[in-house]
Amino acid sequence: MTREEHADYVRWLKSLPRRKDYFRMPCPECSATRSNPKDPSFSVHITREGGWAKCFHCDFAIAWNEDEMWKREQKQQDRERQKQQKDASQHHDTVSQHHNTSQHHDTVSQQRNTAQHHDTASQHHNTAQRKPHIPLQPPAHYVCPVINKNKQIMNGEMMEYMVGRRGIPMDVLTRMKIEERLEFLPQTGKEEACICFPYLEDGVMKNMKFRDAAKHFKMVKGAELIPWNIDAIKGKEKCYITEGEIDALSLIAAGLEEVVSVPNGAGGANLQWLDRFVESHFDDKTEIILAMDTDKRGVELRDELVRRLGMDRCKVVAWGEGCKDANEYLLKYDLPRLRQQVEQAAEIPLEGVFCPMDEWDTLMDIYYNGMPEGADTGLENLDRLIKFERGFVLTVTGVPGSGKSEFVDEIAMRLLLRHDWKVGYFSPENTPLAYHYRKLIRRVVGKRFEHKGMPLPEAGQAIRYLAQSVFSIMPKEDFSVESVLRIAAQLVSRKGVKVLVVDPFNRFEHQIPDWETETQYISRIFDEFSNFAVKHKVLLILVAHPTKLRREPGSKRWPVPTLYDINGSAAFFNKTDYGMVIDRNDELGQVLVRVAKVRFDHLGGPGDAFFAFSTYNGRYTPTEERTLDHNPPEQKWEHTNFLTEKLKPEQQGLGFNEGE
Repeated sequence: MTREEHADYVRWLKSLPRRKDYFRMPCPECSATRSNPKDPSFSVHITREGGWAKCFHCDFAIAWNEDEMWKREQKQQDRERQKQQKDASQHHDTVSQHHNTSQHHDTVSQQRNTAQHHDTASQHHNTAQRKPHIPLQPPAHYVCPVINKNKQIMNGEMMEYMVGRRGIPMDVLTRMKIEERLEFLPQTGKEEACICFPYLEDGVMKNMKFRDAAKHFKMVKGAELIPWNIDAIKGKEKCYITEGEIDALSLIAAGLEEVVSVPNGAGGANLQWLDRFVESHFDDKTEIILAMDTDKRGVELRDELVRRLGMDRCKVVAWGEGCKDANEYLLKYDLPRLRQQVEQAAEIPLEGVFCPMDEWDTLMDIYYNGMPEGADTGLENLDRLIKFERGFVLTVTGVPGSGKSEFVDEIAMRLLLRHDWKVGYFSPENTPLAYHYRKLIRRVVGKRFEHKGMPLPEAGQAIRYLAQSVFSIMPKEDFSVESVLRIAAQLVSRKGVKVLVVDPFNRFEHQIPDWETETQYISRIFDEFSNFAVKHKVLLILVAHPTKLRREPGSKRWPVPTLYDINGSAAFFNKTDYGMVIDRNDELGQVLVRVAKVRFDHLGGPGDAFFAFSTYNGRYTPTEERTLDHNPPEQKWEHTNFLTEKLKPEQQGLGFNEGE
């Protein structure tokens, strides 16, 4: 990079809109070539004294010092001034002897200076016109752990505990930078002797876990949650994943170095900490060994990792009778037996081939606890008719203008808020995307999305929350079924999406082969939807328009369609797991939601539910059925902000403040 390019780059960075001296954004050098061009990998720090910026993906970096830049500019101006004086002096000495030649040189010099002027102006123009990359959402600012070295304990009881009672060799603890120190634990309300696990990325500490002998633990508040020992698997073809750091140390002691531990144990199947590392650390793996605990929560964590990382490359370690994790196996046997047991990890059963023993855990759960109830929406009259499970397809139909998309959004947002089911949308009719997000925001907050009706902090909070939970699919190449499902599979892997909305079916670019009828083609495509839902364990919601209906003689309203009326094929009824019909009656001011099909009776059955639609916030409120002869009392509209109940107290500060 030349000095001029460096100066232009610095001017551009300093011109970017910012609220703080530190921010992150997509890298201007590599973002265009990445699968996620909006990843904020470019870290920028700007102060009065100068600044620096670096991309942690491509390692592009730039730094500057304001004093040095000012001195450099002054020197450049001095050199130009001296050169002009020297040129003028030479011109004066030779003007009498070489008048004609001097005129020629002056003309060339003027042309050169003019060209340089135009080049400089063009460079400044291009710099001014260069559009800065603005992140989709403001970057997360994490705390950098500060460790008090005076609190370190040398050869204390916790280190003896790790060696004597946990069987971890001292050389392994030393090599992995495991220490003992005093740390205040909120569980006991005082300082305790803790074993400390440093969380490093590229050799830089990002977090630290403190754990005492009673298994109380904490991590650094505000620091980033990342996998422990993540550097050990970068660029490797194979890796091991454990549920805790001690289990990971047990594998390292057995000679299995490419091991990471999840940061929060089996504390829920929310793997948001994994999102940032899927592409950089896990996509290149040909084999991933899951050495999880065998209790219920460990199995749930294992299943979610299999779903996110891919069944075809995951293997599962079985610990056998009397052991639930790697460390217990080490203590019961020895390091060589532990390594042998891990290396004998079993493949996930072949896809498409099953026997009752493959479903042993599920069958026992049903035997003792009954059939699962499914996920509710919180709409009482709808929940009496239908509950949702992932792995199924819900088909929704209704005449144009009946509110199919609005009610699908209602279902999707309620499943997200109540059950943390992240949502992926393929909805070309809901464009521009900002218009669709506006509808989702007002539905979540319960207020009209405008500065007069919704305070800015609430609007910002909703935008930040939905930015982590709702994703829109808009393929660049085409709108084929294959392209959309390929991107949807990536969303499942990298973002943990559990609901996929396809709205509507006719916006796909359908390419029907010559040897297939339309009915055969739709039946085959529906099989692809069903297989996708099962393989990725998502609820796939498909919106499909009915064929053109005929009004009843003397009536202004269209008849209520059925699933068999959907344009193209009876497969929409025959092959779907759930079926729903939406019908809006403006004359009565109500919306009919008809549950037409539920494949499994423990999840519901056919029936009608009635709602009133609020144009103020887009929410549906349950009502009694209205007829010309029966007009029930006016319903009470719901305007509460759902996020105030959804988010934990420490997450309440996700919004913007006035004046920012």
